Amino acid sequence: MKKTLLAAALLAGFATAGVAQAETSVTLYGILDTGYGYNQVKFNDHGYDLKSTNSGMQGGIFNGSRFGLRGSEDLGNGTRAIFTLEQGINLGDGTSTSTKQFHRQAWVGLASDDWGTFTMGRQYNMGAVMIYDQFNVGHTMGDMDSAFGAVGYANRMDNSFRYVTPNFSGFQAGVAYANGKTDITRDGNDVDSAFNTDRTNWVSAGFKYANGPIAFGASYDRQTPNDKNGHNLNDALTSWNIGASYDFEVVKLALAFGQDRHGKMGFAGAGMANTGSTVYSTVLGKGSNYSGLENANYEGFKSNNYYVALSAPLAGGTAGLAWTHSKSNLDDYGNWKVDSSTGANIAFPEKAQDIYQVNYQYPLSKRTSVYAYGSYGTGMYYLDNAKAKEVGIGLNHKF
Repeated sequence: MKKTLLAAALLAGFATAGVAQAETSVTLYGILDTGYGYNQVKFNDHGYDLKSTNSGMQGGIFNGSRFGLRGSEDLGNGTRAIFTLEQGINLGDGTSTSTKQFHRQAWVGLASDDWGTFTMGRQYNMGAVMIYDQFNVGHTMGDMDSAFGAVGYANRMDNSFRYVTPNFSGFQAGVAYANGKTDITRDGNDVDSAFNTDRTNWVSAGFKYANGPIAFGASYDRQTPNDKNGHNLNDALTSWNIGASYDFEVVKLALAFGQDRHGKMGFAGAGMANTGSTVYSTVLGKGSNYSGLENANYEGFKSNNYYVALSAPLAGGTAGLAWTHSKSNLDDYGNWKVDSSTGANIAFPEKAQDIYQVNYQYPLSKRTSVYAYGSYGTGMYYLDNAKAKEVGIGLNHKF
């Protein structure tokens, strides 16, 4: 009798532990992506004859290498507490990709199959969720974010609140708001303080539909200027994007169009920070993210961005072709650099940026794949006579 009661107690304990384990979970996950790559940017104009080349181990080509923790706790009535902490890593030297501990994502929130998901922290904007995730086929220099503002994983919103609806037969919509700046005043006037910065608001909204062979989506982002950080615009930076795709089974076609106004949000330029920024900063004295477009001289900046991509199964893997085109109105202003001797602006000819890419990915298993890619671009950073190219092979492993 005692043995029976003991066995029953042990079974009950195991059952209870099983329920607890099912209700609460924390998962370690990640992606490791690296290989050999070669890229080069050249510029020849106005007395400049520049060439910057980078070759060797290249990381984060098809996916940025990372590891993270993802957790969920069942709160009852279909509601869950969720969180994600995610850090990027450089496989070449083992360092973090940022001085922030969890640069890629850091958020906590609540989720329900009935009313959707509400999260708070550092997280992606709607351009990344509704456009980039749905339609991007290129990588590195061939990414959509090499031409489109406010798409891609460079667009993370600090101190943000985000809501995404449940999935209604393939349809989802979302909105996010961030306001992480402090404005200290005394008697109605700004106080000169290291902690005092003008408020910068970021609103992001979008939707997507994916059901069967068809998918489409749209996003809109608006970010107000921040004078204390050197952005002297009167008008907010805005970016809107639309995209659609159709899977014909033998080939999948994706198309996208977007417009940027008063600057580029999260613009990745050539998508090759190690190489492109060297030429760009030398020529124009600006950073690789084209921060110069947020200068007052470019307050009227506009760009129209186009994207066409094809992907198809090939020899057990997937082949991709992508083309991005971005045409700006910089010819009305001229790419410029201040002459250190005279103080005058030196104007550089403007040109539309075109980037072409081909890539191939072959799965060795459900979690591991090998890939190859090649890209060629002209009019890089909207500069005439600025050209770029890249090739590489690599290994991608997910865990």
